[in-house]
Amino acid sequence: MTKTVVTALAVIIVLTGSHVCRAQDASWKNGGSKYLYVTPTKKSPFHMPYDEALKCIDCHKWDGVDAYTSATMSLKKSVKGRLSQAAIRQAILDTLKGTGDYREMYVMATSFDNEPVATCIEFTLDPDTLILYASSEKQTEKLFHIAANPRVSLVYVKHRDDYRYFVNPVGVQIKGKAVQLKYGDSGFDEAARICLDSAMHHMPEEMKAKMSREAMLSAINKNQLITKVVPERIVITSGDFIRQGLHRKQIWEAAK
Repeated sequence: MTKTVVTALAVIIVLTGSHVCRAQDASWKNGGSKYLYVTPTKKSPFHMPYDEALKCIDCHKWDGVDAYTSATMSLKKSVKGRLSQAAIRQAILDTLKGTGDYREMYVMATSFDNEPVATCIEFTLDPDTLILYASSEKQTEKLFHIAANPRVSLVYVKHRDDYRYFVNPVGVQIKGKAVQLKYGDSGFDEAARICLDSAMHHMPEEMKAKMSREAMLSAINKNQLITKVVPERIVITSGDFIRQGLHRKQIWEAAK
């Protein structure tokens, strides 16, 4: 009798659609559904450069690479069209230098309990380490996300007044781990100084007149947290790369 009831309930659940299978619940064995992949046919005249020894199937297949387009995956397999890690690093610095203080506006993606949020936030890049720092008021949504899940992704897109993003894009995608620093933690003082110094470059004089640098720093110590993002992988996209005969996307990876 018990078995019959359980079976009947299972049938009712299936028929009524009581269980909703979300995309993230689907099995990712062998890379998920086939519709996600390019079907190699004839090479496009706009195809990025690649080693001639490579076959279409070498790139247009699942090989465990996370969240990469098939075009970007080929960068890991082809020497042709790639810059050296040193050259990529310099291109990143040139793109993210801002007015010279390496402070820029980014979008940072965080996630809590499988629910994402994208936040516009200014970060200051340390050109020596490629680590990014941002100061934020306590008790904001992104900080709760990071406290629960330190995995983050940042995106920077260079604004174009002519909106010709398709032919001349400049953008940077950063994937890494965020560390939250509070007053008293090792590294907080230096991070707070980096954030405040770059912010003061952009403050109007009347704002500086209302509060001294020491008072501003005291307010950061008391009311803010520093988010330190340590990058693991940075992908830079540039139309200049294309014009040089290179792949439009270049990948920098942290040493392991």
